[in-house]
Amino acid sequence: MNKENKISVLVDTSFLITLYDKTRPNHSTAMQYFKYFLNNSIDMLLSTIVISEYQQIQPVVEIINSGNFMLLPFNYEDAIKAAEIAYNVTGEKRGSRAEFKDDLKLMGQAEFNNVTFIITEDETTLAKYCKRLLD
Repeated sequence: MNKENKISVLVDTSFLITLYDKTRPNHSTAMQYFKYFLNNSIDMLLSTIVISEYQQIQPVVEIINSGNFMLLPFNYEDAIKAAEIAYNVTGEKRGSRAEFKDDLKLMGQAEFNNVTFIITEDETTLAKYCKRLLD
């Protein structure tokens, strides 16, 4: 997706929830990031994985139709990269860690598509697993 070295950000479900829920403690921070991305022409990528998660909470169609996000389908190349990352994070060839499988898929998708950043509010899972890869 990001073939021309343009800065891009993959939006995680927790960030999207916080952005659109004014009652969340970090709503204003999410809004500041959102405006920064818009004002600096940073591509905001919305994975079909995130769409699936968000739709379980509330309808996502208006967000998709807003024109602020580029849709990023989850493809077989992303799946292969996610499996490689899963092994690097867990050390297991085939893990049963259902609690963060979607996070690993997002990481694989970001890696395969040369996404510059992933933005999340969830520091207990996705951010933690990304950090493990850096250590």
